[in-house]
Amino acid sequence: MIKERTVYLCGPMENATHSEMCGWRDIAKEYLHRANVATLDPVRRRHSNKQKEMRRIFELDLLDIRECDFVLVNLNNDALPKHGTAMEVFYAAYVLNKPVIAFKESITKYHPFFESLVTEWRSTVEKACETIIEEYII
Repeated sequence: MIKERTVYLCGPMENATHSEMCGWRDIAKEYLHRANVATLDPVRRRHSNKQKEMRRIFELDLLDIRECDFVLVNLNNDALPKHGTAMEVFYAAYVLNKPVIAFKESITKYHPFFESLVTEWRSTVEKACETIIEEYII
């Protein structure tokens, strides 16, 4: 039996609106689920940003990344902090050697660390999902 493939949905949550956190993730989940690809969505663990909860959330997110096969990362919206996103991309790509597929509408401005850690760049969440399905799953 072939193991179901799983994608971790990585992207800004700190200081992000509900729409910024969930809009692209909902599109990705629908797109990937149609191809029988499971998703791990860290928004399911939304918390109150209290310091005592942060360590637990951090550990659970790292567990998700260890369990996934691929990381889909949203690097749109340069105004939002990406501290957790950067840490998760580093952990997945550099420490665990997992493919990281990122999307950003304009690839004119990104940090050099992301350049060296991202496996594939796409312009939209749909194109990133297509890449995962067509180039890594099928």
